[in-house]
Amino acid sequence: MWIVSRVFGESRWTRTIFCVIIIQAILATIFEAVIFAYHANELNHIADLNTTSMDDTITAAYANARSLLVYFIIYILAQVFTVILVVDAIYQKNTIQLIALVAFELGMTAYSIIQYHQSATLFTNSDATKDVAATYLGSAFTLSKWAEITQICVMIISTIVFVFIAYKLYLEFGWHIYKKIGADLAMRDRYKMYQIFMMLLKFDFFFFLGFSVQYLALLIVAWWPDATDKTDIIKELIEHIILSCVISVTMLISAYWGLRRERKVHMYIFLILCLASMAYYIYMLVVISQNPDRFLGSKVFLTFFLCVDMVLILVSVPIGIICLRNFNLGLMNHISHATASATSAHSMAPLGIEKSNSNRRWSIE
Repeated sequence: MWIVSRVFGESRWTRTIFCVIIIQAILATIFEAVIFAYHANELNHIADLNTTSMDDTITAAYANARSLLVYFIIYILAQVFTVILVVDAIYQKNTIQLIALVAFELGMTAYSIIQYHQSATLFTNSDATKDVAATYLGSAFTLSKWAEITQICVMIISTIVFVFIAYKLYLEFGWHIYKKIGADLAMRDRYKMYQIFMMLLKFDFFFFLGFSVQYLALLIVAWWPDATDKTDIIKELIEHIILSCVISVTMLISAYWGLRRERKVHMYIFLILCLASMAYYIYMLVVISQNPDRFLGSKVFLTFFLCVDMVLILVSVPIGIICLRNFNLGLMNHISHATASATSAHSMAPLGIEKSNSNRRWSIE
C-alpha cells in the first residue's frame, strides 16, 4: 500500500486516471487482437490466390493487408506505452507530460478511425477487386467491421474522460511543483526545460523504435522469403540494426544519464548521434520515395514515422542544448532534496489538501 500511496498520493484523480487508462488499454488490446486475427485470416485467403495473374489492384490489396498486421501490433504496444507514461506522469507530477499524453490519446483515437477506413477500402478500389474479394474471401470479407467500430467507440469515450481528468490533475500538480522547486522563477524555468526534455526522450523512444520495428518486419517477413540473393537483405538488415536500433538506443540512454547526472559529455554524444540519425532518416525518405513498388502498402506509415522522428529530433536538439546550458546551476540539488524528503516521509502529502492551502495555481508553463 505504501507503493500505491507513494505513486498515486491521496488524490482521487490520480487513481481515477490510472483506472481509466488501464481499462482503455485492456479493451483496446482485446479488440485490436480480434481485428488482427480477422485480418490475418483475410491475408491467408489472399495468399492462396494467384496474385501474379491478377491486376495491380489485387496486388496492392495484398501488400496493404500484409503491412496492416505490423501496425496492429504497434497500436497494441502504444496502449502499453500510454499506461507506462501515465504512471510516470502521476509519479513525477509532470503537467507537460500530461499535455503530451492528451495529444497522444487524440492521435490513437484518430488512428482507430483511419484503421477502419483502411480496412473498409482495402478491396473497394474498383468493382472488379470488390467482386474478387467477395468471391474468394466469402464470410471473411469485412468480418472485422464490428470490432473496428467498437474500437473507435472505446477510444472516443476513454479519450474524452482522459482529457477531463488530465485537466483536473493539471490544476492539482501546480502546487506540488511550487513545493518542490520553490518560488525562484529562473529555477522553475530550468525545471520546465528538464521536464520537456525528459518527456521528449520517452516519445523519441517510442517513435524511433516504432520505425525500426516496421522496417525490420519488412526485411524479415516481406522481403526475405522472396529474395533470390540473401546477401543484399543481410547487408541491409545489419545496416539498419546499426544505424537505427543501436544508434537510437545509445543516443537515448546517453541523453537520459547526461541529464540526470548533469554530464556534458553524454549530452554531446546525444547531439552528435541526433545528427547521424537525422541523416539516416533523410536517406530512408529518399529510398522510400524512389522505390514505391518495393514499399507498396507500407509507404504511407513509414513516411509518417520518419517525419515524426525528424520533427522530434528538431525539437529535442534545441531543448537538449538549453538543458545543457542549465547544468551546474542548482536544479539537481532541488530535485534530489525534494526526492529525499519525500522518501523519508514514506508518503506524498494529499494533493487535495495542498491545493486547498492556496487559491492560486503555481505553474511551470
